[in-house]
Amino acid sequence: MTSVQRPTDELVQSLVSGLRPVPRAAVALRLALGATAGAAISVVLLISIVGMRPDLGVVVNSVRFWSKASYMIVTAGISLLVAARLARPGSSTNILWLLPIPLLIYLPAATFELVRTTPADRMALVLGHGWQLCTWLVLALSIPIYAGLWWAFQSFAPTRMEATGAVTGLCASAIAGVIYCLHCPTDTAVFALVWYTLAFAVAAIVGRRFGPRLLHW
Repeated sequence: MTSVQRPTDELVQSLVSGLRPVPRAAVALRLALGATAGAAISVVLLISIVGMRPDLGVVVNSVRFWSKASYMIVTAGISLLVAARLARPGSSTNILWLLPIPLLIYLPAATFELVRTTPADRMALVLGHGWQLCTWLVLALSIPIYAGLWWAFQSFAPTRMEATGAVTGLCASAIAGVIYCLHCPTDTAVFALVWYTLAFAVAAIVGRRFGPRLLHW
């Protein structure tokens, strides 16, 4: 028994002797690098396909624009944080409770808009301008970002594959939503809550479905 155990212990020791602890920020930094590279491509695609909104220089000074953009930014930041946690082997899914926070924070703004609007005008508030393309363009712009996140995950070892895939899809679409704000002509909270959130949900569902195949290690 001792003669068998000794070679085994020596083998294990030789396998781990060259390992060095990974810096705690390494995962987040690699994810950020992949997301940034993908986002740069998405910006180029946005400019090539639909261009920037002509009044961008004016609306960047408005509360509504930044309220909408903040919804995307906070969603992207939280989902990136959760993705970084899930990238580690044996990670818990308890952190998923953070994901609805941006939606819950933004919901009162949309409710306030609906209350202030007459019933006859509420549908116009929901549809805004460009509702037909909003969700689809956000999803299209999320593809290069998802590719960047996929590149990052090649160095990780996630074990909660479905949850990781869903969060990665959500993160990619939220970053794409930030980029699409540079073109989107409608800044109402109701519009953003409906069409952008729809893109987030679709991306998360697709990520959950195909993530285990793409993010495996």
